[in-house]
Amino acid sequence: MLLSIVALHVVGGIAVSIYTGGSFWASTAPKILRVFTTLSAFFVANYFLWRLSVAIFKVKPAKPIHWMLSDLRSILSDRVKTSDAIVGFLSLIPLVVTFSYLKDEIPNVTTYSWDPIFAELDRVLHGGHDVWTLLWPVLGSPYVTTAINAAYNLWFVFIYMAVCLACIDRRDPDRSTVFLVAFALSWAIGGNLLAIVFASVGPVYYEVFGFGDTFAPQVELLHQSHQISPVWALEWHQLLLDGHFNDGPVGGISAMPSMHVCSSVLLALYGFTYSRWLGWAMTAFTAIIVLGSVHLAWHYAVDGYASIILAFVIWWLSTKLTAKFGPST
Repeated sequence: MLLSIVALHVVGGIAVSIYTGGSFWASTAPKILRVFTTLSAFFVANYFLWRLSVAIFKVKPAKPIHWMLSDLRSILSDRVKTSDAIVGFLSLIPLVVTFSYLKDEIPNVTTYSWDPIFAELDRVLHGGHDVWTLLWPVLGSPYVTTAINAAYNLWFVFIYMAVCLACIDRRDPDRSTVFLVAFALSWAIGGNLLAIVFASVGPVYYEVFGFGDTFAPQVELLHQSHQISPVWALEWHQLLLDGHFNDGPVGGISAMPSMHVCSSVLLALYGFTYSRWLGWAMTAFTAIIVLGSVHLAWHYAVDGYASIILAFVIWWLSTKLTAKFGPST
């Protein structure tokens, strides 16, 4: 089921390349080895971190390293678990590469035109105010902004850890499959399909793309904060802009929906399948990501709201698909 979803995603990428006149394989082939190397390093590191934690805090053997080596031999001897982990891991490579390709192709497929609509919808929903003006008095301290940005960056680590865990932990195959399927669907549907349909650039690029200087004061305040305490988002703002206009190393501008928010909600739902405390911890993390997506000028508030709804719909759909076609059926 997971491979079928990824395969359809790749077919979608090829279809877009035919439509735009580009070459899907020429664009994605150089990325495959790089993505494979990066994900492999995270996969191995996460496995040893996870099993070492189990050894120290749960099993508590006299020799944790010896226990881990024995545990590794036991897992590798189980062909079903080993093949499941390999398939789950390998499926991530075409998923990530295709997502990246399709995100880069957004301006070749459509035009960015939804920003004024989303900005106005934000005002309608929030008493006529741009949401960042409501958040700044509370979150505007340079040190608070740095902390929020740090959490925003930590999202990458949590995502990698959760995906690796879902590939490795086969004690409850359905639980892992639901998350992996939801993960794949969220990036294919939200990160690509909806990003093309509702093409928008976000508040940080509002002025650059000719929509007006409405959010220029917010960006200026972020720069002022950076003079006191680091705001790493500013560097990424510029990298993406260079990628868009100058074919730089990092590309793909898209605001609706917020994949940071959507995937964070999936992390929380996945966390609840393990324990309530983990689910609530990831829910708190998700709340920070929702606030940070607006505070750091990446997204309009409605991007986050739509992403939360999307995540719950995709989780429900993934649960239904796994119940019908998953490992235990």
